[in-house]
Amino acid sequence: MILNHIDLQVSNIPAAREFFETYFGLRCAFERTGAIAILEDESGFYFGLSNLHNSPPPVYPPDFHIGFVLKEERQVRELYQRIKSDGVTINFDLTEVSHNLAFQCLAPDAISVEVRCPLPRP
Repeated sequence: MILNHIDLQVSNIPAAREFFETYFGLRCAFERTGAIAILEDESGFYFGLSNLHNSPPPVYPPDFHIGFVLKEERQVRELYQRIKSDGVTINFDLTEVSHNLAFQCLAPDAISVEVRCPLPRP
């Protein structure tokens, strides 16, 4: 069984959609304005952004995050520089953590997004 769909509750669908399209290359496959946007990636993963009942911004637990695992260290470094220079809030700066190069930033609604890639083991 493969997890291939998740829905994230957001208060501002256009802002969240733009963030994930701009920085993570997701493409909008379906949108019902103001209610839901379904984004997809090249592997067939569907990422929903929804606010079906005009809800206020969600409050996620402090350790909640979503993540993107990239293949190359260069990709993580380039994305970090791009996100940082665009003024996106950084939760933790680019660092080596448990054989990974990683950083964490905030998407709209203060949703933590982790970006990492595995590093070669010595």
